[in-house]
Amino acid sequence: MIKLENVNKTFGDHPALADINTEFKEHQTTVIVGPSGSGKSTLLRSLNLLEHPESGQYHFDDETIDFSKPITSKTVLELRRKTGMVFQDYNLFPHLTVVKNVMEGPIQVLKQSSADAKKTALDLLDKVGLADKAESFPSQLSGGQQQRVAIARSLAMNPEYILLDEPTSALDPELEAGVLRVLLELAQEKDSMIIVTHNLEFARAVADKILFVENGKILFDGTPAEFFKQPTQRIADFLAAMTFTTISDKAES
Repeated sequence: MIKLENVNKTFGDHPALADINTEFKEHQTTVIVGPSGSGKSTLLRSLNLLEHPESGQYHFDDETIDFSKPITSKTVLELRRKTGMVFQDYNLFPHLTVVKNVMEGPIQVLKQSSADAKKTALDLLDKVGLADKAESFPSQLSGGQQQRVAIARSLAMNPEYILLDEPTSALDPELEAGVLRVLLELAQEKDSMIIVTHNLEFARAVADKILFVENGKILFDGTPAEFFKQPTQRIADFLAAMTFTTISDKAES
């Protein structure tokens, strides 16, 4: 389990994370939502140590990181092996085929044999619906296909948690649907995932837990059922804005 206690991060005078306290349980999907610039991605990136908060504690299983102290390169590498990151812009190696993109981490970092890494890569490409693209290059794929390769590449490292930062934000709706189907299947298989997204229907379908973040603070930490009941006026306003309810209401009045 991942647990954050009293975590704070600033950019200049701006509090990106303000006294964050929450838990991310294994075999559950947590979805982080909130307005743009609210601190969602900063929170997610802190879990992979791509961002380094100034204070607070990060508990991962039986290990504790104190953000107020220097973090060694060894600690960073060990943590990143446990937390696979999937970004908005795929970050595939353009000079490698799809299957070699998925094989690269297991061979270089996990020291797997080429044969074992290839078998795992092909199995994962089949899982994300891209078995027929194994020998293609990233430039020959659509954005949605590239993102599914990025998910397979993350899974190949056998992380304890998969972290996804707006994984479909750059995709049109049709391509987005293919990626979301893959993530829904992973959630149903009880993979441990933490996802930042603006897609609230996806959040409702996939989440075991929702965090609503604004101005660097967690304003809601609970189940999707509770969140979509609009327990506060701020959440009601956010949901209305995201679903265009406010616009349609004004059009009718």
